[in-house]
Amino acid sequence: MAGSSPVARGGAGLGLSWSHIQNPFLLRREVWALYHRLFTTPNGIRDAIDSDLFRAFMICAIASVLPYRNGLHHQHPEGYYHAALQHLGPELLTRGVDSVQDLLLVCRFGIYHPIGTSIWDVVRLCGRLCIELGLHTDTGDQLDLLEQQRRRRVFWQFYLIDRYSSTTLDRPFLIDDRDIKTKFPIEVTDEEIEASSLDLRDLDSFQRTQNPATPSEMTIFFVSVRLRQISSHIQTEFSRLKREHGESSPRHLMAGHVHVVLNKLLQELENWRKNTPMIQDPSCLYETQEWYDLLHARERLSVVRRAIDLVPKVNGSPSKQILALFLKSALQTIQRYCTLCQMRDLMTHTRSYFHMLFTAGLSVMYCISVPKSIDREDLRASYEGLIRCEETLVSMARQLPDAHNYVAVFEALRCDISRKLRLNMDMTTVGSAADGSLTIGDLTNPIPSLARVGTAAEPGSMSANLGNVAFLPSQPQSFNQMSNGRVHLTEAMDQVTGGIQPDGAGYQDGSSTVDLMNWALLNYDSLWNMESALGEYVYGDPTNAGIWESFEF
Repeated sequence: MAGSSPVARGGAGLGLSWSHIQNPFLLRREVWALYHRLFTTPNGIRDAIDSDLFRAFMICAIASVLPYRNGLHHQHPEGYYHAALQHLGPELLTRGVDSVQDLLLVCRFGIYHPIGTSIWDVVRLCGRLCIELGLHTDTGDQLDLLEQQRRRRVFWQFYLIDRYSSTTLDRPFLIDDRDIKTKFPIEVTDEEIEASSLDLRDLDSFQRTQNPATPSEMTIFFVSVRLRQISSHIQTEFSRLKREHGESSPRHLMAGHVHVVLNKLLQELENWRKNTPMIQDPSCLYETQEWYDLLHARERLSVVRRAIDLVPKVNGSPSKQILALFLKSALQTIQRYCTLCQMRDLMTHTRSYFHMLFTAGLSVMYCISVPKSIDREDLRASYEGLIRCEETLVSMARQLPDAHNYVAVFEALRCDISRKLRLNMDMTTVGSAADGSLTIGDLTNPIPSLARVGTAAEPGSMSANLGNVAFLPSQPQSFNQMSNGRVHLTEAMDQVTGGIQPDGAGYQDGSSTVDLMNWALLNYDSLWNMESALGEYVYGDPTNAGIWESFEF
């Protein structure tokens, strides 16, 4: 790695790059100081200590992801990551806040490429260090202002990754929101803090001289952390609801409790979206309105999914009202991610995006599989949405080679469900709007839109044409078989398919006795156990923990 390398310079300029804008847990002066130690002094690389080399290679690994995928850099990011591991010494967990920063770099890289262990486990190491160092309590008031700012930035970066990974895996958070006493970083530049450090001792008394309408280094970070606070609230609220009313409440009362919580959380998400910044001439993905729209749609889908987990069901199916909202939320998530993918220079796929899109596709399949009345407009949008979802997943697998097995599963499921749909509706009318968008209804006011859903099956509805769909027996235990904490996709799919291939000899067009959806239409538990297996792929434990197994806290 030469000092003249574009990636080395790009890593040193991390304060201006796409990754740092959302994740500013390294001070820009830290990165530049590291660059100068290694590349602008005689024998800098040769005399460098392991911790400097580890961080330098990790910064280059993250900084090279986007240029490598855009064909602007020839070195694979995993090469930098493996080079960093060669300098992973026993002092990794003994360097205070620096240790937390190094672990966060590993977590960030794991969003794009396999790291050989669980992101969730690594971020919990970060959290335990944060608590030991008192980063959650603002105990560093005696430090200079910039160091106080750094400690806050590091803690809230840990919080961001902990909330997202724990929510994805449905595992407990490392620290409860009620135990967090530290405040947000202040919304100023490092230079402004340094210029005022001689006059101020209290970071929160700092008065920003810059126009508050101008985005600062912290603006996008705050947007992300506030959304993660809402996702934390989502998990907490539904866990409380399940604990207090899950088994004891009558069905009609439980439905009311879920309805109240659902509407409250959806309103929180609406308020978050209304308060996101409007940045003129965005320089990266994280400053675009399309990215905020995607985050909003993703969290809406998560909220409705959790509501469906708890809402009372009849014959395994929730009410048509919440099912309609679930379908529209899933289709909107697919549409918005496909829109974002058109920004090729700014956009790169991640494992978490793959999980989101796969889950949205499964959600659509579930919604059109249950024995409920769905009008033709929604069926057409679902068919088109699944096609676009599959095409995008195939495209994503080119950047995420280890996702190919999941794409193959999705293709088989989508093919089988589309075959059934084509038998029962005129697919020649299926298509997208002139602008390429899907027609999926209004999501801005869910309650009125739900009220218009009829209670009886109309002649053109799905239930009238398909009849009641028979669901597979629930056998979730087979999905819980683990090897080193990871669900095996092949075992999950064996249970789903029952050994039947989608194009097997048992399939006969037009046969009234053959259930064409006998393996694509899963029951609710089986469907989401498959999604849990994918969550393990993104944030959970791989089969080989490798070098990270040697570290004990």
